[in-house]
Amino acid sequence: MVKSNQHICHLVLSNIGGVPRTANSLIDTQSQAGYKVSTIVLTDLDSQWIVDFKAAEKIIIMKVAGSLFYIGGAIHQIWIAIKLSQVIAELKPDIIVCHTAFITKLFYLSQLIPGSVKTPYISYLHTDFISELQAESKNKSLIGILQNLSIRVDNWISLSSLQQASGLVFVCKSLYERFLHLGLNPRHMAICYNPAMPDSNNQPLNSTAESWLKNHKLITFVSAARFHHQKDHPTLLKAFAQASQHHSNIRLILLGDGSLETEMQELANYLNISDIVLFAGTVTNPRAYFLLCRAVILASHYEGFGMVLVEAVASGVTFIASDCPVGPREISEVLKCGTLVPPNDVDALAKAIINHVETPKEIIDRSEQIERLFSESSCANNLEMLIQKAFQKKI
Repeated sequence: MVKSNQHICHLVLSNIGGVPRTANSLIDTQSQAGYKVSTIVLTDLDSQWIVDFKAAEKIIIMKVAGSLFYIGGAIHQIWIAIKLSQVIAELKPDIIVCHTAFITKLFYLSQLIPGSVKTPYISYLHTDFISELQAESKNKSLIGILQNLSIRVDNWISLSSLQQASGLVFVCKSLYERFLHLGLNPRHMAICYNPAMPDSNNQPLNSTAESWLKNHKLITFVSAARFHHQKDHPTLLKAFAQASQHHSNIRLILLGDGSLETEMQELANYLNISDIVLFAGTVTNPRAYFLLCRAVILASHYEGFGMVLVEAVASGVTFIASDCPVGPREISEVLKCGTLVPPNDVDALAKAIINHVETPKEIIDRSEQIERLFSESSCANNLEMLIQKAFQKKI
């Protein structure tokens, strides 16, 4: 099939984390397959660009700002939608791939702008936006009631945008089933695990982290997650403080950054564990840390999938994760490894950490399953089928 005249545009929010990395992998594969590929990045970041989308023929960066869920957010989103409709009219893609439900909603709004170019689109659902919306619920004050009303309207628009999509991609089966409970039953859909990609470079390890990881007298755990309410660092830090009362030779390396980082550093000081917890910042080689640690820990309230757990297993180590919606249990069952604990349970997480300290390090080899289920080609092939169905419908 000749693909040189088929133009796919990927629409991505921000430029840090697993979603842009997955989009970049798909762009590489589609470009090699003969598609014309472009990328629109919506970002409020002024810092370094971690994903550069080199294989895209054209990259357009749209700067956005503001809290999109609070009062005033709707006006801000409409402004973004107007700008987006203008950019898409200039690009003239044959199909759009919208990464996350939030981006899908923005694109859907852009299609409602008078004079906009109507373009088929696929929604790539990396995150559990249902839990995200529930987490935004406010109190019963007048302002809270108005904000809750805004959230319900936002939810309705999001569902409408998904129902109008030419296809939906879910990053795991449990996320697909969660959407079915909303009455959303897409005609064209695919369950597509995100690829477990190698580190992007050979950046040296943080010097303190390296000294811990290579010290055989220490047992070091790693957590890679942005400092956000979703990731529940307070439970992790409290559990680690509790576990350290039993084993003084444990250490914790936290990879990532975010708005709550300073608050978590203060909590570590309050818990008297600042000397055994390292805030190492965002790194481009997390698997180099995973490779040397005892286990990777993810204590989230909810996850879209929890790709960091797969990357831990691909690095040869096991994980401890909260049994939250939607991904960790599925990962544990598919790869037949890992320890699950109830979300927001300090005692259970502390016990899991202690159990890992008191048992020999578990060497994980799931290379066959990783290659079969979490390869870049597997991810791209599943999306390819939806894209071709969308093109056929357009023709």
